[in-house]
Amino acid sequence: MTLHFEIQRIADAALQQADHLLADWLPDGTRKGKEYWPTNPVRGDRQPGSFSINLHSGTWLDFASGDKGGDLVSLLAYLRGCRQADAARMIAQQLGLPFGGDLPKRDLLAEEAERQRIARQRDQRQRKADAERQAGWDRAAARARRDFALAGLPDPDHPYLARKGIRPHHLRQLGDLLLAPICWRGEVVNLQRITADGSKRFLPGGRITGCYCPFGRIEAGVELLIVEGIATAATLHEQTGKPVAAAMSSGNLLPAGFELKRRYPDAVLIVGGDDDRAKEAEGKPNAGKLAAIHAAAQLGCGYVLPAWPDDAPLHLSDFNDLHLWTEGRA
Repeated sequence: MTLHFEIQRIADAALQQADHLLADWLPDGTRKGKEYWPTNPVRGDRQPGSFSINLHSGTWLDFASGDKGGDLVSLLAYLRGCRQADAARMIAQQLGLPFGGDLPKRDLLAEEAERQRIARQRDQRQRKADAERQAGWDRAAARARRDFALAGLPDPDHPYLARKGIRPHHLRQLGDLLLAPICWRGEVVNLQRITADGSKRFLPGGRITGCYCPFGRIEAGVELLIVEGIATAATLHEQTGKPVAAAMSSGNLLPAGFELKRRYPDAVLIVGGDDDRAKEAEGKPNAGKLAAIHAAAQLGCGYVLPAWPDDAPLHLSDFNDLHLWTEGRA
């Protein structure tokens, strides 16, 4: 067997034990749906959010640094700073599997049969994962539409709206929760539920990637801003009168941007980034700014960041923060 085939064999075996292996390699991580979110020890990361590993495929990405790979062997090689062959050997030892030197004479027919078996297993796992994910999306979308239909007009003095200094717009309220509709292909597929203290939760199992919450009417030839959060989107829409889409996170700016370009090809897209200046001052990655720059480059559009006065406190990071501070409320 070739070394490449051996590494692939170990990568497939590792995927079957992904939860166990990742908990050992990156013990501070947490599982979020099909992904595992740890900090990245390679760059001294302290806050989870920009480094994720897909538990179904083994692919991994550090959005802040751009480092990425296609399986758990490449991940361990990245974490240990070694060759993939060495990483595969470490995983094989951890899982009690043979690797490398003591392999029998190559049997090309057997290798091809094994390769096809592994490919079939991988396809079956992926189809099963896709079906489970779609079922979760469908359940969450049905609940989102039901809850949104049951909800009423928000109290304009809801604590979150008052604290952020924004109007309710198309948000709705169910009990004490504000409901922000998350859209995909023109339909509500998820909700962001916002409590009085500002805590935010999506519906379990709901679609997020590529989705957005729109503010204002999107039209051909009109500038369309895409930003991270609800408060930022509402603030910019109120200040500029332009349509704004909240992507809900820095990591979703690019997927949501691609979806918006597909749905509104004649809109003039602009990415509005958060500016994590406090992290930058500490020598850490400015994740919000980096995400905005990256998304704009991939989308082929411009980007804007808050224009901070010299005396603006470093802990302020987004357009809503800037708005509140200039009004003396932050």
